[in-house]
Amino acid sequence: MTDILVSYRPIGVIRSGHTRPEDTPIQPVFAPDCKGRVEVFPEFAEGLRNIELYSHIYLVYHLHKMLTF
Repeated sequence: MTDILVSYRPIGVIRSGHTRPEDTPIQPVFAPDCKGRVEVFPEFAEGLRNIELYSHIYLVYHLHKMLTF
């Protein structure tokens, strides 16, 4: 089998108030009041047209920093 390279580029960022790994809950049930947001880059905003017609969306994300505790 030949190795296949898969590449992708970000279309936005996810932001939250968590800045320190040791203070970040592993599951959202442990942070019910934590607010976050998704920012989609302007060149991809058209892809959000009619998003209100859907009941769910999936966010596929990549953690870009390796942290150790």
